[in-house]
Amino acid sequence: MAVQIEPITFSGERITSGIAIVPDDGSAPRVIGTLRAEPLEQVFGQYGKHLFNLAGTVNAELQTFLATGGKLENWVPNMQGVYAGSIIPTRNSSLEAVVRSAQTHSSLFSAKGNDKPSEEPEDKSLGKLHKEIKRLVIGTREGFKERFNRPMELYGRKGKATISYVGTHLAINLSTLDPTTNATYQCATAQRKITHLLRLRDIQIGHDHDELLLGIWIPRRDLTPSQESHLDSYTTELAYAAEKAKVGFQVAYGGGDLKEAARPFARKILADA
Repeated sequence: MAVQIEPITFSGERITSGIAIVPDDGSAPRVIGTLRAEPLEQVFGQYGKHLFNLAGTVNAELQTFLATGGKLENWVPNMQGVYAGSIIPTRNSSLEAVVRSAQTHSSLFSAKGNDKPSEEPEDKSLGKLHKEIKRLVIGTREGFKERFNRPMELYGRKGKATISYVGTHLAINLSTLDPTTNATYQCATAQRKITHLLRLRDIQIGHDHDELLLGIWIPRRDLTPSQESHLDSYTTELAYAAEKAKVGFQVAYGGGDLKEAARPFARKILADA
């Protein structure tokens, strides 16, 4: 059975933190951790260590539960955001093979380090674009500055999210797509930002006439042919997801004049009276 953790509340994304194995021959049950601290810290920053420690606590609690005679099917996590996977019987007697099979058929966190560091961290790169958009806007309309990076209670008090721009008849969420880092996670993050926009429409913006826009920032990188192919695939996937959700989709590329990359977004915002 896989033990899964939802690292971002309401995201619907789960990563496998451990595999519980209960042999039929009466030998001691085992709970084996599947996460490593380094990849978690690379993606979640300072919270990666907390997530790693949380996973260890959950696995230890399950190990204690099984070691004291508890039945696997009766285990109920005592923390929100922790889930028990399906119990899958197997005839395989090799512990390594069982773990490998469980990992293959479970949701796993696959982020890994780059062979070399990026020239510019993705959060700073996206932050510079956002800052330039804001600079262009408030240079003309000072009163618009409060509309940027607005925290919104999308799912009640425990479901807050920050939207890049929320105005009168327009909302924009910006996200990064960099195939030299963990693009799979970034793509999932961008799709989640589409969901945030749709939720925002339900609670704040008129459904019929107001505009939602997902902006994708692609930093300048020296890409291998494989990375270029992945970038095309992820961009197409996000464009399709946005179209199906009736959310606008706009790509901005790094490597050129940052002001020119920011200008299309600034124009839309300035038109949002």
